[in-house]
Amino acid sequence: MTDMTTQVTEIGACPSSDDRLVLFGLLLETNARLQRQLSAALETATGLPLPWFDVLLRVQRAETGFLTMSALADQTVYSTGGTTRLIDRMVAKGLVERSHCPSDRRSIHVSITPLGKDALDGALTAHIEHVETFFASKLTPGERDELSATLRKLNGGPPACSGS
Repeated sequence: MTDMTTQVTEIGACPSSDDRLVLFGLLLETNARLQRQLSAALETATGLPLPWFDVLLRVQRAETGFLTMSALADQTVYSTGGTTRLIDRMVAKGLVERSHCPSDRRSIHVSITPLGKDALDGALTAHIEHVETFFASKLTPGERDELSATLRKLNGGPPACSGS
C-alpha cells in the first residue's frame, strides 16, 4: 500500500498551496462567515435562530407539507441526532410538530405549525434584507447566476427547497 507521503508527492510539490485546496478553503471560510453574520443578524432582528429559520423554510416549501427527519438531516448540516435535538427544541416552542407516517411507523414527519408559519413569515423580510446586505449586494446578477449554477452542479442538482 502506498503511504500518504508518496500520494501527496504525486499530487504536487506543495500540496498546501494546491489551487483546489485553496478554492475549497475559500468556500468553507465564506460559508462560515456568512453563517455567523446571517445568524447573528436574524436572531437579533427576530429572535429566531438561523437553523430554526432554515428548518421552517424547508418544511413550508415541501410539496407534501412535511419533511421526514431523514430528509431534514440530508438537507441541513446536521447529523440525524443533531436534527432530532433541533426538532425537539422547535417542537417545545410550538413551531413544528411531529407525526408518524401512516404507511411506515418508523418514519417521522415534521410539519410547520401556525405559530411556526407566523414566525417564518415575520423573519422572511428581515432575512432577505440580511442576505442582500451580506451576500447578494457583493455580486452582480451575472455572478449570482453563475454561482448558483456552479453550486447546483456541485450539489448534484436543484436544492430540495428550491422555488424553481
